[in-house]
Amino acid sequence: MSVQPRTHETVSEAQTTNPRADYISVGIDNEGAHHVYRTTDESVHVIENGERTVRYDLEDVEKTIDDWIDYIADRRGGFEAQYLFKTMADAIVGAVEVSDQ
Repeated sequence: MSVQPRTHETVSEAQTTNPRADYISVGIDNEGAHHVYRTTDESVHVIENGERTVRYDLEDVEKTIDDWIDYIADRRGGFEAQYLFKTMADAIVGAVEVSDQ
């Protein structure tokens, strides 16, 4: 078995150092639409009834995914199920179920 060392020549030029996945599920809003964040071009895709209904370019309007999360909270009543959060504290609160007991 041959082991080839990793050098600039052996590593693909297309390989990125970005640790984020290309697509990150943001969540499902209260109207049942799925929101997916595409990190490679900073866009959000909204999927309703199995079809993409909206493609929003965040860079074109100088916005971030955090702005999109705020927009959904304000305009569509928030998320029924949320997977991407603005802060670690929001993620923890979202993961904890509060009960009356």
